[in-house]
Amino acid sequence: MSTRNAIAAVTAVAALAVPAAAQAHVTVNPRTVTSGSYSVLAVRVPNHEAKRSTVKVKVTFPAGFYSAFYEPNASWKVKIAMRKLATPVQGEDGPITEEVGSMTWTGSGKGLGLVRPHQFREFRVSSQIPTGLAAGTKLTFPAIQYFNNGTRTNWTGLPDTDTPAPQVTIVAG
Repeated sequence: MSTRNAIAAVTAVAALAVPAAAQAHVTVNPRTVTSGSYSVLAVRVPNHEAKRSTVKVKVTFPAGFYSAFYEPNASWKVKIAMRKLATPVQGEDGPITEEVGSMTWTGSGKGLGLVRPHQFREFRVSSQIPTGLAAGTKLTFPAIQYFNNGTRTNWTGLPDTDTPAPQVTIVAG
């Protein structure tokens, strides 16, 4: 094989590997939302491992999510952890004293309660996007993906790292 052909082959393989690696990350979709809108966010959890299955996912919410509703799934239990606000905010029905801190989905460990290798699962959440945010603001949702062998992947890094935290960008309404 000529040097030119070898370089072309390496370049082609590298180009294919980048999208595959990017697809292995936990993401929140859609990637853009309008401040103050009522939206359904899908936490997409692909299993990037060859020999282990995902059994639990914890997603931490940014400030300003005062409630969240999850789509039920018989094979996955959901726990919503609230955090106290330092200063209550006025809502339509009175003062709001806490916000969504995190949501954790835990699978049954059997059948549909796992995300097996080369599979993905989406966990859907309905909520109002925080109000008053400028276009271009990024909302970050750090996530931890737990596997059936006791290991985990922390999707908590900056966007240009190997383990970026999921982000959603605010767009003009």
